[in-house]
Amino acid sequence: MKVYAGVDPISGKRHYLTETIPPGRTAAKEAEKARTRLLAQVDERRNPRTRANVDQLLDRWLEVVEIDATTRMGYVSKLSKHVRPVLGKLPVGRLDPETLESFYATLRRCRDRCNGKAYLQHRVEGEHNYTAKCRPHVCKPLSASTVRQIHWILSGALNRAVRWRWIAVNPAAQAVKPAPPHPDPQPPRPADAARILNEAWRDPDWGALIWLAMTTGARRGELCALRWHHVDLAAGVLTLRRSAYLDENGELQEKDTKTHQQRRVALDPETIEVLRELQARYLARIAELDLPAEDDAYVFSPEADNSRSSPWKWCNG
Repeated sequence: MKVYAGVDPISGKRHYLTETIPPGRTAAKEAEKARTRLLAQVDERRNPRTRANVDQLLDRWLEVVEIDATTRMGYVSKLSKHVRPVLGKLPVGRLDPETLESFYATLRRCRDRCNGKAYLQHRVEGEHNYTAKCRPHVCKPLSASTVRQIHWILSGALNRAVRWRWIAVNPAAQAVKPAPPHPDPQPPRPADAARILNEAWRDPDWGALIWLAMTTGARRGELCALRWHHVDLAAGVLTLRRSAYLDENGELQEKDTKTHQQRRVALDPETIEVLRELQARYLARIAELDLPAEDDAYVFSPEADNSRSSPWKWCNG
């Protein structure tokens, strides 16, 4: 039984709902029931409007969704590594809560989605001599927090699919996601923090960065984007306005802070003194180069004039 259901918005072809009726004495009656049921789905707009697969939905969703640049990079990475290889070719209309929950369970057993059988995991593609890097596979589960992130990414894309009438309901809304992990922060003990600072202070600029991270709680990217006009040493206030990040090409870029809001942080006397010494080194350096001091110069920079944000590991961890 085949019922016309409109034009597929992805392929532009005529889209049909189909159902196969087994032969027998009641085949005609069952076919009429199927026809009535399919027509009702079309009339009530409960039918999938497209045969598009999950890959096509994700591509379309990433085109229109408005998200932060670093968030987008994280989404693309998780989708490419975990979702597309398993669910990418599955038609969106066939995605159901059972499939999603089975997918989540697989990731929680092994992030490489192995079938439980022992095998040798190669680190080099193609023909090669076995090396120390070719080791037996050991299952490593994906963390519950990462699986939850994957769930919310899929849920967002499927919500758009419902809005676009590609599907009638969002299967992710009915799927059970992993429970959120219990917060368990483990900051370094005072003695450990002091030891870290002592080691870092072999390079005074690096030590100043570690000190500022410990005393202000600022994120790495926020410290990398910090400029001298954001620092008011007289008032003892630090303003966090921007954040630095590495894009998909490895180029350093700037964006809003993670919360899209600026923050003002009060500085203690010791931190003010650390920043005064850092600024004095900067001023002495540009004086030797006969360069002017710029208000928009970065606080931490690999350049002598602090004209460029630090591309070191500070921004990307």
